[in-house]
Amino acid sequence: MATSSNGYLERDVLVQAGPLICATTLALMAAFLGIVGIASGNAAGLVGRLPLYVLAGSVGFVAALLAAEHSQYYGREGVVTAAAVGIIDFVMIGLGTEGVIYGLTYPEAVVASHLSAYLLSAAMITSGLGYWTVRNWRDVTAAVDTSGL
Repeated sequence: MATSSNGYLERDVLVQAGPLICATTLALMAAFLGIVGIASGNAAGLVGRLPLYVLAGSVGFVAALLAAEHSQYYGREGVVTAAAVGIIDFVMIGLGTEGVIYGLTYPEAVVASHLSAYLLSAAMITSGLGYWTVRNWRDVTAAVDTSGL
């Protein structure tokens, strides 16, 4: 982690990571809210929107495949990476959209039960862990490779 000599977090790290963590937290909160909406049976029209979510996932797959072709990830690694991106796109766009729809349709269920505070907390923790994992990917893979986890 980029810290200064006195151990405090440097300002440029906060400027770079802050917006990313905020955007990721909001996207995850919407996705978590989408899970709640679907699980509670309040996702009217989901079947009609599903083809759009599949389309979004396929666009993500093709975009990642094209990007992988011109990077260090080509061949099998490129296809696997693109497939993961496509699946993540499908899930996040689908659940996120359903979460926004659920939140707009049933705001009292989200606000009155303090559900939004719990989901925001879970999303922030998940964003922080995801950021840390990406920043320390070599340590994570080394620990997994040596069964250190």
